Amino acid sequence: MSESLDLLDNGLLRFIYKKGWNSLLPIQEASIRPILSEEHDIIISASTASGKTEAAFLPALTAVLKKKSKPGISILYISPLKALINDQYRRLEEMCEFVNLKVTPWHGDVSLGRKHRLMSNPDGVMLTTPESLESLLLSERKWLENSMQSLSFVVIDEFHAFLGTQRGYQLQSQLNRIENLVKRRIVRIALSATFSDANGVIALLRPNAQKSCEVICTPKSSKDKLSVQIRGYDFTRQTAQENEEQNKSSGYDEVAQDIFKLLRGKTNLVFCNSRSTTETIAAKLEKLCANNFVPNEFFPHHGSLAKNLREDLEYRLIEGRWPTTAICTATLELGIDISDVVSIAQVDSPINVSSLRQRLGRAGRREHNAILRVFLPENFAGTMHCELYENTVMTIAMIELLLERWYEPPIENEYAFSTLLQQTLSVIGSYGSATAQQLYTLLCKTGPFVLLTQSVFAKFLKCLGEHDLIVQLRDGTLALGLAGETMVSHWDFFASFDTPQEFTIEYDGQSIGKVPINRELAIGETFLFAGKGWEVNFISTERKIIGVKYYPHDTDPLQLNSFGGHVHDMVRQRMRRIYESTDIPAYLNAKAREHLQLGRETYASLKLHDKHFCIASTGIVLFSWQGDRVMRTIAYLLKKEAVKASLYKSHIELEFTPFDSLKVAVYNILGYSEIDGIELIKKLHYLDRDKNDKYISKELKQLAFVHSELDIEGAIGFFKVLRRELTAS
Repeated sequence: MSESLDLLDNGLLRFIYKKGWNSLLPIQEASIRPILSEEHDIIISASTASGKTEAAFLPALTAVLKKKSKPGISILYISPLKALINDQYRRLEEMCEFVNLKVTPWHGDVSLGRKHRLMSNPDGVMLTTPESLESLLLSERKWLENSMQSLSFVVIDEFHAFLGTQRGYQLQSQLNRIENLVKRRIVRIALSATFSDANGVIALLRPNAQKSCEVICTPKSSKDKLSVQIRGYDFTRQTAQENEEQNKSSGYDEVAQDIFKLLRGKTNLVFCNSRSTTETIAAKLEKLCANNFVPNEFFPHHGSLAKNLREDLEYRLIEGRWPTTAICTATLELGIDISDVVSIAQVDSPINVSSLRQRLGRAGRREHNAILRVFLPENFAGTMHCELYENTVMTIAMIELLLERWYEPPIENEYAFSTLLQQTLSVIGSYGSATAQQLYTLLCKTGPFVLLTQSVFAKFLKCLGEHDLIVQLRDGTLALGLAGETMVSHWDFFASFDTPQEFTIEYDGQSIGKVPINRELAIGETFLFAGKGWEVNFISTERKIIGVKYYPHDTDPLQLNSFGGHVHDMVRQRMRRIYESTDIPAYLNAKAREHLQLGRETYASLKLHDKHFCIASTGIVLFSWQGDRVMRTIAYLLKKEAVKASLYKSHIELEFTPFDSLKVAVYNILGYSEIDGIELIKKLHYLDRDKNDKYISKELKQLAFVHSELDIEGAIGFFKVLRRELTAS
């Protein structure tokens, strides 16, 4: 046994012996001394099933037991999912029985009796979600203040799930508020499996940190093995008339047949990028099972399904007694501990490298190699840009970066006005009233909303006042207005996120479907829906209608989530390297190899190795080889110069744009003395991306959008390169 093991409490040593562990895992061994010291916050970054929970709790419980002198909650565990809390409760209860500490889950599904017992006798370990914690901060502030006087550690599970999200800002604010209540710093321990550079997330664990944070990672292991295959498919998108005549809603027949052939009889997770794709493939697989006279083992799982249907499938996966394949969205990306997932599949291109890594972490347990299959269609509509096979090349780029253990860095700080509104009302509601300065100090100066200056915060408070969410009392303090009282009294207030509002897509006065929208839309934007191309004619945010007209050219499906659509600069730069290479990855099947080779031939014929544009039959195509923020900014700058620019996959299309018009536009853009990002987005009609954005002024929403969605410096850098190339042509 190691010396570090001897530092643990004797009761925990008995637990270890009972479990039959001959030694601790590397991440557990490395975590003992840093956590016992209680000097720094800790980030534990390790692969799935590497023992991160025990790495945090074995030393944390030991530290608590050594100094236990007065009652109260000693460890607060926070998870993004109730299902994960239930799983962890079973594991921690067994551990804590050996040291006589109580473990209490606290969320919406926990009985009132169990909650009352903790309220009357706060002790041990409390497991909760940000939403349940928000309820306590608002309604039981005094109880929290008293019960957490002996709190030593906050353990945040699946920390990556909070990064760059409204929920993440909510959690950062909550932890700051708890420390403000108990008047001292509490050690934070973050657990995650998806950091390529954990040092880059230190500031996100504790904004405005005065002390350093220690990062504990397991070394790269040669034992970590991954089996990968990309399977290519040709999808031909028929014209609208042909689709209507043949009643074809999808081209996923061949994909479904391969999933049936390759995955049946085992436990698998098949991830799709949309609920519609999930339902389409699940329905095709159920039909294949019926046609082959075998029991169905393919089931959909997404956020719109009824709770009992999701839980039935989750139970089946946990039990592991029957072969089961879940066709799912990101709902199963983390959470329940599935016993033995044989393989992970991805339909269509992955969203990003980090998501792919998280999904892959669900497989490869019990000494099996992790298996990843990507079922990758390439769409054809007879236009030039399809010949670059960008879906295939981008997926190869993401897999290469995954194998090199590179993942997207955390998103930088955002204004997060929606969550700031929630936190402002919660603080005022918990205390009864507060001054503007007290709110600014707690939430912005020492909290996570660090981007706000006092003047911006004053404009923000004015928005709340205009909607009667807050009122100013005679003594100058701020209290809840009637609308604010109504908002905080509703159970929905505790969540910082919301389901996107559904918009009706209307063509020629007829509805052709509904889609949830939580991102900006602009007149003239094009998208694929129900197998057809559409161009946005008008948008009515009041009536929740998107008016469209038929668009005869190829386009992308409507991205329903602006974050999910963020492709990083590194991915696009790697794509260019792949186009210019001659290496053929061994994990491509014959069709995917054909797609890669054809894409390279087109790249070479267009001479894209030494220029960033080409002339197409319908206009000019620009290749910046940079991420979505830069590409979006390039398009907005060109539109300012009356050039119709549309983003498509990894390039920008300038439809019916003469060469000389582009040259003039580029020279004009580079001649600007300065570029006002807000001016670029003035024509955007829908900027309500988050739950409470409807209460925020357009000025502040534009400020937030420019900060998080545009990269003016990167776009100007591209235009400088483009000007040289256009001049030389």
